[in-house]
Amino acid sequence: MATPGYAGKILKVDLASKKLESIDTSRYEEFGGGYGMGVALFWDFCVAPGGWDLQDPFDPRNIVSLMTGPLAGTGLPYTGRTSVSGLSPQAWPVCWFSRSNFGGSFSAMLKMAGWDGVVVQGKSDAPVYINIVDDKVTLEDAQSLWGLNTWETQEEILKARSSETRGRYGSEWQKIGNNYTTMLPSIVTIGMAGENKTRIGSLIHGGGSGAGQGGFGSVFGSKNLKAIAVLGTGSIKVADAMAVRDAREWYSTKFPGRPASTGSAACTGCNRACRKRDATIGKDSDGCTESIWYNLPSPPFERTSTRDRMKAADIAQKYGINAFDIAFGGPMAFPSPPDHPIQPTVPAHTGAGWYFKQLYDRGIIGPGKAIDTAPLPMEMYEQVEFAEAYVAAVCKRIGIGDLLAEGVARFAEAAGRISDMDTILRCPAWGYVDHWTMPSVEWAYGDLMDSRDINNHDMSLGGPNMTCEEVVKTAASQALASGGDEFMFDYSWQGEQAYRTGIYSGHKARFVAWRQHYATFYKESMLLCDWAFANLMSRSASDGKGATPETEPLFLKAVTGKDFQFADGIETGRKTWNMIRAIFSLQGRHRDMEKFAGFMYRPGASSAALGGRLPIYDGTKWEFENCTDLYLDEVGVEKWKTAFYDFEGWDNKTGYPRRQTLEDLGLKHVADLLESRKKLGSG
Repeated sequence: MATPGYAGKILKVDLASKKLESIDTSRYEEFGGGYGMGVALFWDFCVAPGGWDLQDPFDPRNIVSLMTGPLAGTGLPYTGRTSVSGLSPQAWPVCWFSRSNFGGSFSAMLKMAGWDGVVVQGKSDAPVYINIVDDKVTLEDAQSLWGLNTWETQEEILKARSSETRGRYGSEWQKIGNNYTTMLPSIVTIGMAGENKTRIGSLIHGGGSGAGQGGFGSVFGSKNLKAIAVLGTGSIKVADAMAVRDAREWYSTKFPGRPASTGSAACTGCNRACRKRDATIGKDSDGCTESIWYNLPSPPFERTSTRDRMKAADIAQKYGINAFDIAFGGPMAFPSPPDHPIQPTVPAHTGAGWYFKQLYDRGIIGPGKAIDTAPLPMEMYEQVEFAEAYVAAVCKRIGIGDLLAEGVARFAEAAGRISDMDTILRCPAWGYVDHWTMPSVEWAYGDLMDSRDINNHDMSLGGPNMTCEEVVKTAASQALASGGDEFMFDYSWQGEQAYRTGIYSGHKARFVAWRQHYATFYKESMLLCDWAFANLMSRSASDGKGATPETEPLFLKAVTGKDFQFADGIETGRKTWNMIRAIFSLQGRHRDMEKFAGFMYRPGASSAALGGRLPIYDGTKWEFENCTDLYLDEVGVEKWKTAFYDFEGWDNKTGYPRRQTLEDLGLKHVADLLESRKKLGSG
């Protein structure tokens, strides 16, 4: 019998052999769910068998896992996401093992169909989609869907499935097996970006829920997999239904989401309603990067209209392309320091759309140059029609679009301009476009130690009428399993204090480790939404304390019935994080590779940042200071890395995990394999 919160089985699909297999979820339950299970599945199906170097994400041996968590579908808020993992085509210069996730109804529907996840391996000899209706799984012909955009694909699948029933999906009861439903199938699919194996293809679910970062839509494309559709008519067993209801009511009362009037829809069970719909253009325009990727920085350009931004959002969603990598500017722009190479403003997101225009204006690319800008109508750059021509060229790999389809870092490399990462191309680590990386340096450090932009919007520090000292003490007390170290929140970045208690110290190493362990388990494996967790501080609470660490174990105990403590999740996150590090090591990761791009070590590194008022300890007292001028020191970063490796129990000369660390986490088999391949840390 499955543990409450789990369906009890995972679907494994081999597209090459057409073999369908059911895996007992209990084999992987120790990793929680979501990304944790995805990591363990990747180890078992891709790492342990050996025979390849784990470099090519388009190798049929690569798996792509879509995993749920035990909280999905239970009605608890902020729990409606689906984890995606595998080798990432987008990461540069190595296609690291990585992850993404998306919201909507897919995870709840998959659980109601009786599955905790879907693992896909191999390559089909022709386009197919996976159709799941409860226990019945079939591979359906998708040749007629190939070339359709993501909205059209979902509509065609719904038509096909509706023709097989007496009722009409979404409006009439239909009998499936011994059950009845009025629900529409939940579908995740790819567009032309994925079909043509760009490195920045997204997975799109519904009108706009997407797994963008990582390029996993292109992994689907490499496998000739157009979509996965799922319809579930079952239910999700929880340990204590009343406790689940009470937990939802308690959380929703104490930490209310935005009113529904601010949005039109939410992920299953959520109370935030962050899904926005535009009545003029499109059905489901997202309110995040998709809605601002075509937003030209002002100055020097005129402000992009809301109508044009929303039209561009729908273009990105239909083609299924990562809006971050192609961005023209993002949500805002910031004044440049006088001697900064970007003038007069630094856009928040210096993606390929912005970067290649810089090269064009400087006469580096264009007609008659080694890299032509054809077929793009450069004279129309400030018109939304240019955005559509640009996306079409990239997704269809036409002209300059063929180079841009490799992602902005590889485009710079092809142009012989990789040194631009020291100046005008702001990709802090692994080829991902800057995203609020500074001045709250734990985001930057997380990017460096991970495989992508970690995308953690979770460290707002401050409560009502609180002094700086009260803030850091409260935050430290809330971050259980971190030792109550208040200096974790010291952002001193100049002078000796930066090394004693600030951003280059062991205290900051402890904080980054805690944050990575937390995110790996609670956000990526339990799939709590990034917009709500972690939540150490709340400006609406009288004592300034946020939902963390009380909410997470409350939710898990109600659903699973286990005597779960907050520290248990941190430890499970540490276990998964060490297995991820082992995979990185096998892929070739070494301490010497973990370097920031050059612009991070120069004034202006933090100019494109949200806020900047952070706690500073001067050796005697705490004060909030404006840190928007913060930039890193290479010597300091190397000191921090040593402290971080030591704290994690890794070899500080190589960055490889040590045997004792792995064995203490129950990962002896991982240590044995690393040792056999000479990737085990000494000591």
